[in-house]
Amino acid sequence: MTRLFGNRRNRIPYDFRALVMLRLVLGCLLLALSGCAAFSRQTAAHQRVVNGRQLAQQGVDALQRGDIERAETLLAKAKKACPVDVHTRSQYAEALHRKGDIDGAIVEMKEAIRISGDDANMMVRLGRIYYRAGRLPEADQQAQQTIAKYPRCADAWLLAGDLAENRQDWQDAESCYLRCASFAEDVTPVLIRLARAQRQLSQPDRSLACLTRAERAYPLGEAPLELLIEQGLTLQAAGRYEAAADHLIAAMEKGAPDPELMSRLAQCELAAGRIARAEWALRQTLSMDPQNVRGREIAAEIPLARQRMGQTLQR
Repeated sequence: MTRLFGNRRNRIPYDFRALVMLRLVLGCLLLALSGCAAFSRQTAAHQRVVNGRQLAQQGVDALQRGDIERAETLLAKAKKACPVDVHTRSQYAEALHRKGDIDGAIVEMKEAIRISGDDANMMVRLGRIYYRAGRLPEADQQAQQTIAKYPRCADAWLLAGDLAENRQDWQDAESCYLRCASFAEDVTPVLIRLARAQRQLSQPDRSLACLTRAERAYPLGEAPLELLIEQGLTLQAAGRYEAAADHLIAAMEKGAPDPELMSRLAQCELAAGRIARAEWALRQTLSMDPQNVRGREIAAEIPLARQRMGQTLQR
């Protein structure tokens, strides 16, 4: 006969109590095992993310060193380890783009945009890939889509301005660069572009004002090549030929001279009445490019300038 325990109002058989205890123990054991398995899965997933980020950083370092093949390999592995990491995909797209795989880069950047939920920076970077690949209609469409979604995105306005400049729509370029300057944190590169658009619109005074503001961002004597060139061309447009020549010389000292700049220098020197210096710049121009159109025009003007100078001295 089965023994009972407890008071009469709560009598439970010993074998039933043992069964309940066994079930409790088994339940706890299963819970512990499932918890360990879940923890193990979480740990493995976390380790994959860590490994992916390490590979991505190594890939970015290789990209900065110019080792494109290694960068692509590392970033491909990083993407496989963590396929939803936006930064990894965007850097992988950059590696593919530099390698020349434009279609692959576009696919990866589109996926980065999708994962990020239409991140403005990713959208602009896709537009830049189109732009650098010469796919200008697609670049323009991407710029306009970004502006429509993020009207205060400075980089989107900058891309739109560059596209307008490329098609020599200087009025639209000026408008885009002005919008960009109103939102940009670093306004200096925008000011140089804006000055170029204003020079093309025959507004040298406004252009010089922009360039003066941009110049203040750099220590004395450390203005970049692009700024020096634009200053020289704008000063020439303003009729300040000696100052223009000085800036063009400074630009050529900072970077390799080319026939375009050298012919501009010859033009400025001649307009300033410094004929000997104009002749030197002309010789340099024609030695680099014997068929240079501006150089040949200056060559025809120099004898006339000498004749006028002689007549002036005789008076």
